[in-house]
Amino acid sequence: MLSEAERRTIAALEAGLLSDASFARMVLPVADRLRGLAAPVVVGVTAWSDAAGRAVEWAAAEAATQRCPLHVVHALRPSRGLDLAGLFPGFVEPPAPQVAGARALESAVARARSVHPALEVTAHLQPGNPGQVLLRHSRDARLLVLGHRSNGPSGAGQRRLPGSLAVRLTASARCPVAVVRAGSGALPPCPGNPHVVVGVDGARRSDAAVGFAFRAARQRGLGVTAVHAWTPDRPADLEAVTAPLITTEVGAHDLLHRSLARWRTEYPDVAVVPEVVRGDPTSALVESSVGAALVVVGTRGRGPARGAVFGSVSRAVVEGVAGAVAVVPAGTRGRAWTAARR
Repeated sequence: MLSEAERRTIAALEAGLLSDASFARMVLPVADRLRGLAAPVVVGVTAWSDAAGRAVEWAAAEAATQRCPLHVVHALRPSRGLDLAGLFPGFVEPPAPQVAGARALESAVARARSVHPALEVTAHLQPGNPGQVLLRHSRDARLLVLGHRSNGPSGAGQRRLPGSLAVRLTASARCPVAVVRAGSGALPPCPGNPHVVVGVDGARRSDAAVGFAFRAARQRGLGVTAVHAWTPDRPADLEAVTAPLITTEVGAHDLLHRSLARWRTEYPDVAVVPEVVRGDPTSALVESSVGAALVVVGTRGRGPARGAVFGSVSRAVVEGVAGAVAVVPAGTRGRAWTAARR
């Protein structure tokens, strides 16, 4: 991971070089590709558990598929400095944070190498808040992978986790984030799974997600199911009920077709099933996710300051889908998948 000083130096050099428009047009594609070649898959391990193990396996498979390194990261929270053994006689102190973190990383690296022995795996034990540590790593990653404690989606009988690490990082990370539940399906590549599902709303933020889904589908030898949900406007009077519904549905099909056209051209070998659904997008995506290898949704990528208010379809899908979900910020094309197409 680059230091802040190195990052500032690179930014200054880029600003100077890109002041020449012709030079910028020539250099930028090469720079994006080189940056993508070096970008790792990063998996966050807060503590060793079934969910963490599944996330590590999933991340290792993804890194092997993309032929890139895997970085396993554990953050050491600041110590509270309490002597619990002195306060409560008979209390058994848990392992020191450094020891517990080192054990978690050791288990994670061993698990990754057990599923992909040739994979380049490095462990990172760093002090700080887990969210902030992983956010910094996301700046140079092609994908950030996180485990989810729950084996199933949130429902009426389950408490949602509005402040969970996964939810916060999907809102603010600088790269796509995959949230993997302990009960997620087959690992990539996974020809037994029928499709990759992607939500399409026609906005720029979903374009990055659609491209990510096509790349992921091709790597897995799967097809793409592209879901667009629409809701008719409520007419002011009964006279306008029938015709607008027909017009709106036709428009929804047209929007989906236009949103997929570019990616169908770039990935002609990926089979596509377009689905136009009348209803809310969260329900449509959750229903389509049954049996899917991966569900992909886009987000505006509003950054850490405003990421706390992230609460749209992306968040609802992360909480509602039982399998793996990738949340793709707008504008992450180069690092996220260009290198994987070599």
